[in-house]
Amino acid sequence: FAKGGDINNMQGIAIDTLKLIEKQLNIKFKTIPTKSWSQSQQFLKEKRCDILPAAIKTPARQRYALFTEPYLIYKLAIITKNNKPFVKELESIKDKTIARKKGSGLIAVLKNKYPNIKIVETKDYLEALQKVSHGEVYYTIATLPVASYYISQFALNNLQIAGYTNMKYKLSIAVRDDKPQLVTILNKALSHITYKQKDEIYNKWATVHIRESFDYRILWNILVVVAIFGAFVFYRQYILKQSNKKLQQIVDEKTKDLQELNNNLEIKIEEEVRKNLQIQEKLLKSEKMAAMGEMIGNIAHQWRQPLSVISTGATGILVKKQYDMLDDKYLESTCEAINSNAQYLSKTIDDFRNFIKGDRDKIKFSIKENINSFLNLVQGSIKTYDIQVITNIEDLTIEGYANELIQCYLNIFNNSKDIFKEKPKDSVKLFFINIYQENDNLIIIFKDNAGGIPLDIIDKIFEPYFTTKHQSQGTGLGLHMTYKMITDGMNGTIEAYNSEYEYESSKYAGAVFKIVIKM
Repeated sequence: FAKGGDINNMQGIAIDTLKLIEKQLNIKFKTIPTKSWSQSQQFLKEKRCDILPAAIKTPARQRYALFTEPYLIYKLAIITKNNKPFVKELESIKDKTIARKKGSGLIAVLKNKYPNIKIVETKDYLEALQKVSHGEVYYTIATLPVASYYISQFALNNLQIAGYTNMKYKLSIAVRDDKPQLVTILNKALSHITYKQKDEIYNKWATVHIRESFDYRILWNILVVVAIFGAFVFYRQYILKQSNKKLQQIVDEKTKDLQELNNNLEIKIEEEVRKNLQIQEKLLKSEKMAAMGEMIGNIAHQWRQPLSVISTGATGILVKKQYDMLDDKYLESTCEAINSNAQYLSKTIDDFRNFIKGDRDKIKFSIKENINSFLNLVQGSIKTYDIQVITNIEDLTIEGYANELIQCYLNIFNNSKDIFKEKPKDSVKLFFINIYQENDNLIIIFKDNAGGIPLDIIDKIFEPYFTTKHQSQGTGLGLHMTYKMITDGMNGTIEAYNSEYEYESSKYAGAVFKIVIKM
């Protein structure tokens, strides 16, 4: 294949994938050095090489090449300097200058969609990121592993993920067009690469060192109505500042350790394991920030009725007082109603505060209270979309991370809710929660009647960045992080499957998520 150097001296996700194929097929890939990506494409066109290991399928390339099934699917991130605002969609910055590697298929896609877009073509990804870092262009677009690698290797610490595009980066192996049998062989080899192997390769290269932005506008709009959220913002900023200080201190200490112990392989491996745990923690926080915007909307919805009761009660007391119609019975009942609704608002604040607090201390907690806190957070969505929640919960106590478990519930519930949103308003929408003890295990089962998960994707739903939603609705990290929190954080297991069942004399079909945690 066309690429600079010997495969044994090359690095990257595509190279690690080729090495797995070598083992499966008992072959050796031979490299043909080229000076640039454009020359590599020309070599394939002239049949001076057989494959390009990492290429995107485009109409222009299909004139001279065949393509395997994609073996990497990534969401494309918008990278800016960290002093730039959050970007909700690419449309909002289409008048800004972008840097992109010359010969990239994405350039043609962008020019077709935005004819007046200003693109600075660079010789490679590094130059594109450096131009953003130096302020020569406003932004670039790259996959998270690519951006992470160059930013960590070349200390471009003033960059951030400002948002995500509605495009995906589907990486395939390009094959010269006169060898269709080679495409068949490579597809078969790629299909035998396991999820665990993909996960190991991803974790090896996706070392995230980029700060992801958060849109504060929704939060400030809520603060105009409810002044108490000002305290929450201050507290959240304090926690983030402390976390950043701790993270920077850890990074400095680990860098020093690596320099001192670079000849000790065993210690290096231990350091890489710690890095991966930090990555998981950062991804968890990123996913929680994405969920928090929706949660604020839920709380605003839940507060409308109790605020209305409080306002009406207070106004009624004043009016009756003015007209000398206020009696003790009315005053007592109205005050009780005001107090009851105020207590409900206070409970909602406590649940939301605990959710966003971010503590990761292992504690003993009631699983029933844990579920009730989760249901309180999503009560707005339950009412809005007429979802019937049916629970059968044993009151058990376990030791673990209560906050992370609520995050898992939210990720699973949101997948069901997003499908319910598309169904007719008068349709039956069911969400079951069953929790019980089996031997020494806690069993948590969520089930809906949303039709189930398509069989062609059910094995991929826990992979990072895999999503069937529109790109503006999901990052593809929710179920992946749920998988990581259950398996790595709580030493449990999680599986998903489809089920047909009967409820109240009617038959339904839906998805089932089963979580097993050692008590």
